[in-house]
This record gives sequence, C-alpha cells and structure tokens, in this order.
Amino acid sequence: MSVRESIDPASSLWAWLAFDLWFHRTQRGLSLAQTAMIVHVTRATVSNWEAGRLRPRDVYMKRLDEAWNTGGHFERLYMFACSGHDPDWYKQYLQYERGATNIEVYHGKTVPALLQTEAYTRALVADSDQKLDIAKEAEARLERQEILAKDEPPYLWVLLDQEVLECHVGGPDVMEEQLSYLIDVGRSPRSAVRVVPRSAGRHPGHDGAIQILRVGSREVAYVGAQLGGRLIEGGDEIAKLAIRFAQIGAVALSKSESRDLIEQTMRTYADDRVA
Repeated sequence: MSVRESIDPASSLWAWLAFDLWFHRTQRGLSLAQTAMIVHVTRATVSNWEAGRLRPRDVYMKRLDEAWNTGGHFERLYMFACSGHDPDWYKQYLQYERGATNIEVYHGKTVPALLQTEAYTRALVADSDQKLDIAKEAEARLERQEILAKDEPPYLWVLLDQEVLECHVGGPDVMEEQLSYLIDVGRSPRSAVRVVPRSAGRHPGHDGAIQILRVGSREVAYVGAQLGGRLIEGGDEIAKLAIRFAQIGAVALSKSESRDLIEQTMRTYADDRVA
C-alpha cells in the first residue's frame, strides 16, 4: 500500500484535503511536476501534500482553484481544516517545533513541556487521569527539549502565571529542581522566563495556553483546551494570539523580578523539604 493509499479522507479534514489534491490532479491527468508548476512549488512539495506529510498554505490552494476552476473548493476545505479539530495535530506541531526559530509560550497551570525536568514530567503524568506510559511520555518530552541544545537553538520567550510556580507537582524536591531549571533557562541570551504575578489579576491568558512558533517565513500557533488543543496554521487568529501574548507580557514581571520570585518560591520548597 502506498503512502497516498493509506490516507483515509474520512479521518480528518486535512486527510480529506490531501486526498482531494491527489484525486483532482489524477482526474486531470496531470503529473506531480505539472501541478507543482501551477502553484510554483517543487514536485516533492506536492507529493508531500498528497501524502499528508506537509500541509499547504492558503495561497497555493487559491492558485489551484483558479487553475482548475474548482469554484473555491480547495480554499474552503483549507479554511475548515485550519479551524477544525485535527486528531493528528500533535504530530504536526512537533514537526513545526523542531524547525522553529522563535517560540513564544504562555502557560497558566503547569510548566510547558519544553521546560519540564524529567521528575516533573513523571509526576505530572502520574497524576493525570489519562492512561499514559510514564516512562515513554517522559522520554518523548525530553527528546523535544533537544532543540534547546542545538548550536543555534530557537529564541524562547516564556510567560508563566505565578500559580505554575506554586502548584505542587511531585513534592518539594521535584519543584525545587524544576524551578532551578527555569532559572537556568532564563540565563540564556536567547531565552526569557517571566512570571505574571497574582497581583496582575485577570488577563487574556486565562482563556488557555498559547504557543506561537516561527517556522521559516510563516507562523503557526497552538491553543490549549480541556479535551484537546487546536493547531492554527494561518489566518487572522495567529495575529490575534500574538496580541494576547503581548498583553500578557505587559503585566508580567521583568526577567530579574521573575528570577527573584522564582528563587523566593524555591526557598519555600526547601523549607518544606527540611520541615
């Protein structure tokens, strides 16, 4: 079975889009190379679209609609795919994350996966009501953090609610180690870890986690939700999320003030440990 034949158009809107790209191309008797010329991309790019390995951008779907006279079919399908829940969003997000040059993250409840220590991850997964393999999940999250050890790691801008520092995950030892790691990450000239104090009150981040990635010349975003987040790959929503991230940052402490608060919270965990 070829990769394209393994695509089930009923499984998700992105799979439907991939299938329809193949279907309409072959119905017209066009090769991958001929289709690539229409939208001004490489043959490999079109092949990856049809196999579901790569997601197209709206501008390319518009070109196909115009060339094939499909009445806006691909533009509409792309729009609904972007706005709907994708069961495979996490796999696609990880692919973007590995190639990101700039990452902006806001979390209000837990430390973001990219900054979790192994002990914190294990404790977090163990407390979850989801049936996850603790060792496998910890290994997967640590693998994600390898991008921070590259010769040229992505720029990383992190905003955390004070609640994240104070929410006990795994006990005082685990939290003390985790907060120490946050301080270490914040020392990098390519990173900043800033805390939104409780005194800031309600702010735009209370609606959920935000992650914005710059990948090449484009931006993609992820927003958190109770039963599964959503990957956003285009449109005005990313610009709106960028504004929200800036608004959250406006009420956050400075880098040095945040470090002081993290260190102060660490001392309370140290006191708990020896009590």
